[in-house]
Amino acid sequence: MNFKESVETTPHLKGKWCAGLGALRSADKSHLKLEATSTNFLRGSVDIDSALQKDQPQANRWDFAVGYQHANQGAEFVYWIETHTGSDNQIKAVLKKFEWLKEWLKGDGKELAKFDKRFVWIPSGPTSFTKGSRQVRQLSEKGLFYSGSVFQIDRNQKMPKA
Repeated sequence: MNFKESVETTPHLKGKWCAGLGALRSADKSHLKLEATSTNFLRGSVDIDSALQKDQPQANRWDFAVGYQHANQGAEFVYWIETHTGSDNQIKAVLKKFEWLKEWLKGDGKELAKFDKRFVWIPSGPTSFTKGSRQVRQLSEKGLFYSGSVFQIDRNQKMPKA
């Protein structure tokens, strides 16, 4: 199955797939940068947070999934994007969202879990730490990539498997 088909067969996500970056809120799109030719390789996006809000109103839900086809990979790739305030006191909140996502991918999101992926936190505002800080290293050890204010996707980028 491709990204779109996987989204459409996932409980609570049927009908939520959007072309390109259509699922991202306008404010969040400014934090994601694609190389000029990369837009042709987007496989769509889905707003996980909004789609599951009714079913899981109290959960710390993850924001978005973005499907992409890299030039050097045979299968589509999924970027799991969380745009959230980037201050020290928000690390625990983002980690709760990350734990929620990992559990969701074991259950209802199991079709989407089959893709190679990268979990990315993009701070939505000013940050209180740098990419080389102790906090960022701790996030990385848990499997979460802290991008800084803009995350760039390149067509020929070699992505680690998560």
